[in-house]
Amino acid sequence: MSIEKFPQFKALTLNDYPVLADIFKDNPPQISEFTFTNLYAWRNPYKIFISALDDFIILRSDKYSPQKFFIPIGKGNIKALMERLMVQQRAVFFRVPQEVKVLFEADTKFLAEFDPDNSDYVYNISDLVNLSGRNYDGKRNLIKKFKSGNSYEYIDLNSGNIDLCLKFEENWCSIKNCDSSEGLSNEKAAIRDMVDNFSRFGLIGAAIKIKEGIFAVAIAQELNPQTLVMHVLKADPNITGLYQVILQDFLRTQAGKYKYVNLEQDLGIEGIRKSKLSYHPSFMVNKYNLCLK
Repeated sequence: MSIEKFPQFKALTLNDYPVLADIFKDNPPQISEFTFTNLYAWRNPYKIFISALDDFIILRSDKYSPQKFFIPIGKGNIKALMERLMVQQRAVFFRVPQEVKVLFEADTKFLAEFDPDNSDYVYNISDLVNLSGRNYDGKRNLIKKFKSGNSYEYIDLNSGNIDLCLKFEENWCSIKNCDSSEGLSNEKAAIRDMVDNFSRFGLIGAAIKIKEGIFAVAIAQELNPQTLVMHVLKADPNITGLYQVILQDFLRTQAGKYKYVNLEQDLGIEGIRKSKLSYHPSFMVNKYNLCLK
């Protein structure tokens, strides 16, 4: 495989998996965007392009005007490289994590703007498994209500049964009318890519079966040695308590080696924000836009 040398870029493809998987392993990320799964599954709506510069990988999104860059991935002086790109290329960076943003705080020629809609919600897994204390009274009650009214089976997903996820997605989309929403249509295509590459990308997953149907699914993977990132967490919206059950059962069953779970962003959607806050995050991974003033 060949990655173009900067300033040339090429569209991200499946052939780039080995390079990005290795560089993420050597440089464990904090932001949820930085898995090959996420970048590849959303490559079309975000128009993701890749290039190599010095000892770094550069990723660019052409969804925006002007184009936006992710922070360089690799070892070395990331501040110097980003400054070079901003000065020479007028680069605009987005999804910049706090630890990189602070490198530029003392320099008045740069502008950093907080992007709250894309901050990641990170939770102690033990909190979401145990649901102890008054903060989680509502979650425990929803789970109790579901279990008292339903007989269900928890299923680990693997390469042999991952197609169950697609059957669920078809049913979920018929409820949500995905074809009328660009965002939901893009999500449907992203899930298809995850299913097609489930084993290759090192994904783990689960489903909830009620009678003969699949009514909830979860797909996740390692983000860094301490953190699992949840790519998909969906449940039939007509079944009370099911979302809470799939999350708790999945984390209890498959997340034992991790301390944290990253449930990604709320995208500025009030209902999603309210739901994520109701689980009481341990901390947020704040992100910024960064450019020359």
